[in-house]
Amino acid sequence: MEPARFVTLGFLYSGILLLAQYALFFGFRTDIGAIAQLGVGLSILAAGLVRLRYPEQEADNPAEWGALAYGMGLLSASLTFILFLQLVVL
Repeated sequence: MEPARFVTLGFLYSGILLLAQYALFFGFRTDIGAIAQLGVGLSILAAGLVRLRYPEQEADNPAEWGALAYGMGLLSASLTFILFLQLVVL
């Protein structure tokens, strides 16, 4: 898989996870924490959709595996771990 495609899929996956976490644990509330969670999830998902729609116009497309690709992998793994931990504890 190309690093640019991996980063794009990471944005999409992280945005969906954050939105799922908002829906599961905040229950569509409107306090500041819930609105922040919703805003971050929508922003990351929108960035992934823009990267998916216009891949050649993205200035930060990594040509090789580096900090952006590994950071996106770490972010995705961390969000997955946190979501599963919340499901188990709560």
